[in-house]
Amino acid sequence: MLVCITFFWFFLYSVFGWIYESTYCTVTERKWMNRGFLYGPYCPIYGVGIVLIMALWYFTELNPESASLQWWQIFLVSFFGSAVLEYATHWTLEKLFHACWWDYSNMPLNINGRICLPASVFFGLGGLFVIYVLYDPTYVATKSMDPLVIEAFALLFVATISADTAITVSALQAFAEKASSLNRSLNEHMDNLVAEAVLLGDTQAAAFAERREGAAQAFAEKRDQARELFSP
Repeated sequence: MLVCITFFWFFLYSVFGWIYESTYCTVTERKWMNRGFLYGPYCPIYGVGIVLIMALWYFTELNPESASLQWWQIFLVSFFGSAVLEYATHWTLEKLFHACWWDYSNMPLNINGRICLPASVFFGLGGLFVIYVLYDPTYVATKSMDPLVIEAFALLFVATISADTAITVSALQAFAEKASSLNRSLNEHMDNLVAEAVLLGDTQAAAFAERREGAAQAFAEKRDQARELFSP
């Protein structure tokens, strides 16, 4: 049951993350921005991050012997956890598909454009919002639902995201292969152009040298004839 609840939370906050990202980027860019790695309306990185911080809070509260996390501890966990998650996700997507879905290069204190201080601070504050605002209503609403409904939704969500991931990865791999093929074709075409240019240059240089040699020889012959004509 706990696994099903986890998947339910993951999907729920993946959708919320997509809504936030798409809304924010649409407003700032002044055009529609579908912010998501997958085709569907969800950003799994938000689902993973929020579920992890909620799970940490849940197990901390479940164990009466452990001290409750303080607000600054939640902030630091969210701050550093989001930085690691963002960096790892960005690096993985870049290495697998040679593309990136966000770039912090224009932000202060960024690392390779993958993470930056302002974004990590924002996600640290977001962790506080999740724990002190969203956690209790989410937990209560989930506990009040029929377990069979939770399981059905969890299975549906897993099937949906799995199919979406398979389709997206297949499309991205096909795109990467096509881009690589085009790049190879372009390089081959440029190599041929350069080789033809070099050959043409060598041919023209040889022809010029031949003409120059012929002109020098003709000049020498004229000079000899002039000497013979005017010699005493």
